[in-house]
Amino acid sequence: MELEGLRGVAAVMVALYHFLITFYAFAFFGDGTSMATVPNNHFESVIHGNPIMAFVSGSFAVSIFFVLSGFVLSIGYFQTGRESIIKKLAAKRYIRLMLPALASILVCYLLIKLGLSNTYVASTITHSGWLSVQWTFTPQIEDAFINGIWGIFATGQSAYNNVLWTMMTEFIGSFLVFGFLLLFGQSRHRRILYPILILLTMSGWLLGFVLGMILADLVANRVLINKRRNIVFIAGLLLAAIFFGGYPFSTTQGTIYEFITVPNLVGTVNFVSLYTIVGATAVVSLVLMSTQITKIFARNPISGLGRYTFSLYLVHIPIIFTFSTYIFINLIKHFGYTASVGMTFLLSIPVIVASVCIFERYIDSPSIRLSSLFAAMYLGERDLSFIWRARRRLHRITRVYLNKLRLRPRATEILSEEDAE
Repeated sequence: MELEGLRGVAAVMVALYHFLITFYAFAFFGDGTSMATVPNNHFESVIHGNPIMAFVSGSFAVSIFFVLSGFVLSIGYFQTGRESIIKKLAAKRYIRLMLPALASILVCYLLIKLGLSNTYVASTITHSGWLSVQWTFTPQIEDAFINGIWGIFATGQSAYNNVLWTMMTEFIGSFLVFGFLLLFGQSRHRRILYPILILLTMSGWLLGFVLGMILADLVANRVLINKRRNIVFIAGLLLAAIFFGGYPFSTTQGTIYEFITVPNLVGTVNFVSLYTIVGATAVVSLVLMSTQITKIFARNPISGLGRYTFSLYLVHIPIIFTFSTYIFINLIKHFGYTASVGMTFLLSIPVIVASVCIFERYIDSPSIRLSSLFAAMYLGERDLSFIWRARRRLHRITRVYLNKLRLRPRATEILSEEDAE
């Protein structure tokens, strides 16, 4: 439950991050980048490159997702040694990710097609270069379907819902874990291979899956002991998580992070992914080891957020680009900048919550059930007889309904009888 709570908090961080870079882009991107033009207040310049930004860093939140995925996808296998667990997870992975992602893309397509986007107009007020380039294209329904079914997994890009860049990494990372476990999961020499795997993936986001898998191995074999109470160790790990999690997405020049960025390796190593994944691994380790932190994330309503993680991740962008920007554009005519942003945020919360609940109930949950059904059918755990039973049941219902229609007098017959009188 505590890991579900952590996942939910990470999703909230992503939504908050995108809301803030819509209105305070300079705080995240700094100077010398097209993603932000000028700061809207002095506070943005002060907090750029500050470790406190870890609490609203989208990169850090995504790194937490990747580490958690590596852990969750492998912990069952390490605890039981059953390959069937890996095969079932692999069989359902594509459908589990694709269906909700495709639904979110189609929602975005419809909103753009209806002309509800306010990104460019709002960006001229917020000075967010990031916002100014969002939803500036002509949508095509064929392109939307291709992007949702295949494009996000093949290219890692989506002009409709830009958070879906993670789907390619999520998909490849999942099968990296599955493949490693099937090949070396029961080998006593697997821990010798871990450093090699870390070196091969440390230049990108796949490192999160590797470190998550290693954490699962350590937990399953009781090397990483839960409920550790060493306050000095826990405090040190927490500080490391905040420091590395706050690594800037853009330039580090003039920040505290400049001294841990090696200029000669900037083109080779993605320092954003490297350091935020290190911070994310520290966070997951804290939740697994610390009694106090475990209790925080295991309690409702934090633990209950896990159920809505994917839905929140997928629906917040279209709401920000339409409803939030529309509200802000109208509020700024009557109030100051900070007040308008604050009221926009408060008014956006119930809209996001309602949309997340609807999406989770009618899109995400059915997608989970459908992916599980497909996996069971593919692995031969369930036969196809239920399809024929459902077909016969539908045929009977249709026949009964048609018979009832035949018993009703037709409108033309009633009209002719009235004319005859």
